[in-house]
Amino acid sequence: MVETAGCCGLLQACCHRHDPQKYIIQGEFEIDRSPWFSLCASGLSVVVRLYSQDNTDPITRKGIESENAYVMKGKELERKKHEVLNMKVPTKVIKFKLKFEVTQDFGIPGAFVVENRDKKHEFFLKSFHFYCGSWVYPITKTEFKRIFFLDQLYLPKKTPQGLVELRKKELQKLQAPRPKGEWNPCDRIYDYDVYNNLGDPENGRLYDRPVLGGSTKFPYPRRLKTGHPNCQHDHSRESGPASCFQFYVPPDERMSDEKLQELKDNFVEALIRFLGPESTLPHLWDRECPDFITRVAHFFVPKAAISKKDVRFIRSIIDFCRKLKLPSSHGGPSRSDPSEEQDIFEDIIGFYADKEVEELDNSDKQRLEKLVPKEILNQVVATLALKRRHVSAQLPSIIAEEKFAWAEDKEFGRQMLAGTNPVRIRKCKWQALVNDRVFILDHHYLERFLTMINGKGVCAYATRTILIASTSSSATLQPIGIELSLTGDSTRLLVPQDTPLWEFAKFHVASNDTAYHQLVSHWLHTHAVVEPFIIATRRQLSVMHPIHRLLDPHFKDTLHINALARAIFLNAGGILETLLFTGEYSMELSSDLYREWRFDKQALPEDLLERGMAKPRVRDEVVSGPMEHVESDKSSNKAAKGAEQEMFEVDAEVELVLEDYPYVKDGIEIWTAIETWVTEYCNVFYHNDNDVKEDEEIQEWWNEIKTRGHEDRKEGWYDINTFESLVKALTTLIWITSGLHAAVNFGQYGYGGWPPNRPMLLRKFLPRDEEIKEDKDIFKFVEEMLPDKFQMKLAIAVMDLLSRHTSDEVYLGQTSPQKERPLIEDHESIIQKKFKEFRGNLEAIERNIKERNKEYLLMNRWGNAKIPYKLLYPDTSKSIPLTAKEKGKHHPEKADINESGISNSISI
Repeated sequence: MVETAGCCGLLQACCHRHDPQKYIIQGEFEIDRSPWFSLCASGLSVVVRLYSQDNTDPITRKGIESENAYVMKGKELERKKHEVLNMKVPTKVIKFKLKFEVTQDFGIPGAFVVENRDKKHEFFLKSFHFYCGSWVYPITKTEFKRIFFLDQLYLPKKTPQGLVELRKKELQKLQAPRPKGEWNPCDRIYDYDVYNNLGDPENGRLYDRPVLGGSTKFPYPRRLKTGHPNCQHDHSRESGPASCFQFYVPPDERMSDEKLQELKDNFVEALIRFLGPESTLPHLWDRECPDFITRVAHFFVPKAAISKKDVRFIRSIIDFCRKLKLPSSHGGPSRSDPSEEQDIFEDIIGFYADKEVEELDNSDKQRLEKLVPKEILNQVVATLALKRRHVSAQLPSIIAEEKFAWAEDKEFGRQMLAGTNPVRIRKCKWQALVNDRVFILDHHYLERFLTMINGKGVCAYATRTILIASTSSSATLQPIGIELSLTGDSTRLLVPQDTPLWEFAKFHVASNDTAYHQLVSHWLHTHAVVEPFIIATRRQLSVMHPIHRLLDPHFKDTLHINALARAIFLNAGGILETLLFTGEYSMELSSDLYREWRFDKQALPEDLLERGMAKPRVRDEVVSGPMEHVESDKSSNKAAKGAEQEMFEVDAEVELVLEDYPYVKDGIEIWTAIETWVTEYCNVFYHNDNDVKEDEEIQEWWNEIKTRGHEDRKEGWYDINTFESLVKALTTLIWITSGLHAAVNFGQYGYGGWPPNRPMLLRKFLPRDEEIKEDKDIFKFVEEMLPDKFQMKLAIAVMDLLSRHTSDEVYLGQTSPQKERPLIEDHESIIQKKFKEFRGNLEAIERNIKERNKEYLLMNRWGNAKIPYKLLYPDTSKSIPLTAKEKGKHHPEKADINESGISNSISI
């Protein structure tokens, strides 16, 4: 018997064959999520054929081929039933053992081709001795056979002879120009397009929006082309599908059915939780028998002597007493007169109370019809039609411990370092204020938009906020001045002594910062800028390329989630235009600020230097080229207390101006761990700078990103012609998809779930003196200034949706790129070893963060609101999430929405 397992580790060959001149190679074929296959597939439906990586056919110049093997004729090894949401037929995981006849000179298998001959149905190929994870559609629909390369990784110049032509052909298919016309779900098309699908001009001028990208007026990153037809009256705009869930996304980029349904369910639950009014039926307290009031009353009075009306009267007295507001012990607003009406803050607190929801308010339902997908609203209505829902909500972190800490100046400043948008603060460069302790939060760019924005119930300033850091080692930021500007020369400067105007001015600063966070820090600087990198990776890097393998986990579900965002949140008249004060000009503002974006400044150390939040650290020597022992110096600094006690030592490129800057303190450790892992991984394949220069796929990949994906930004790009520049680019990209996105996304409910802390729009300018005469006027003005209740409730529901990790989330350091793809020869042991070190570094960072969060003097890590900073806590030891079926047994509203963990990819 001849064994090939020692060569490729994947398939076995044996001498049990019909033809003594041929060998038999055995392989295990696994199919998943395909009910058709387990019920209807015929014996000749799926054909598999191997290609040799060693020897080529002189005619085709491809590897020698095996004989065909038919899946249904293979020996069935195993069936596992499991359910898929919204499917009546349970799918099965089916394993088959296939046998391939090959000639004696075949050599080692390097690739295989799958031909689905069924005329209607696709199937999901889970594995063929290694993880494949891809849909295979009928050849009658695609006109192409699917090629899969076995698990070896090669730079282009080191590709085995039998795979060279196959590698080129596969990339050419993905790069080929596509014919006009609407694309099918089975198409594997990766191409670029401008943002010409945000507006809906066919629906009237109010829904017309400019095309973003492809012009100097509206520069923007490119998005995935979808092939949807153009609008009838304006061929420069793309029309959308009938449903926002039916747009084109390449098959392998689509999130699973289970995850998509989970996102829908989360949205439905959030809308019911916050937009559903209390039931008009008797309160749950009245309907439970015996209840507390009834039992207390019956203790003193005979049961027959008390009516339900008496019970409700007693309860109204208790409710009245509960609404009395004693002077606050938290330094926040107080009211001593119990006869006054409930203030706006108590109204908002009521949004989170336990309640029974019977149906949506008609006016809210009408407004939702214009904002959320029809499928979502129908599911809300259907859910409530079945039965009344008893719901409750977790309090946002900002008010969970201290109800009014958010209103304090120190907390206002702290959130610029540890809140949901800690990336805008910078050192003040005004000549009169140049000092290492003076900082500015600058939103003055808004001034040129105010003429268009203000009106229709929106009142916005362009703000600048000056803050001073205390001289202690754990410096807190104290705001000392706020500049409010309108178009022209109308500028107003306020200081803390200008009460209550100072408090109103802080609302306007928070509103400015919230819009910047949503449109720039979150959407533009993570979701939008990464999309062209994904498209270029699929088009220019073979799946055999080691960098494709390195990046692939960090691109999971991003193209699909971005398409959903454009259809639901960013579209004309959509959710963000409704909630943000920037309204219909939201994406124009995002486009305008894209002019400031530079890839070379997205590296965390470079970003800190650019903002003046760090200084260059002086080094004795500069290391360039591959780093063979990057951890050697660090390991010598670790305390010899056992691996479980080791801390992650960082020899950072920069020195922080503020040591107690939680986002940066944790972030620079995460950045260093990623950089170390990327360096060690690349060392396996690149041995010098020439290897990088001669990598034609990497050069084409980088060129396409610059010239097509980010065509409108000419500045900020460097050449990838050295090992160091390659590592820097890859580290930056992985940092954006993991650490940066985690920092600006998953704290949204914790901070923005309380609308007064992060108001998305304001309806009042600063009041005139005659408007504020008594304390009650302040509460009345705040109520009139904040968004209406529907907008606040919808904003909370959206923050709830965006802040939740999904059940199939994969976290940074949790799963190696090789988890289900063992590498051959010495690569496996090297890469697995280095990945374990990466995971070990992240676990050490977890210990560092825990220790820092215990330090009482580091006030910015907790603040008066008592929120521990854990947005960059890796949580690599997080247990396997609940399955969709298991999750259904729990109440989602009781889940901790403030979970930690850095997602591998931008998947929400």
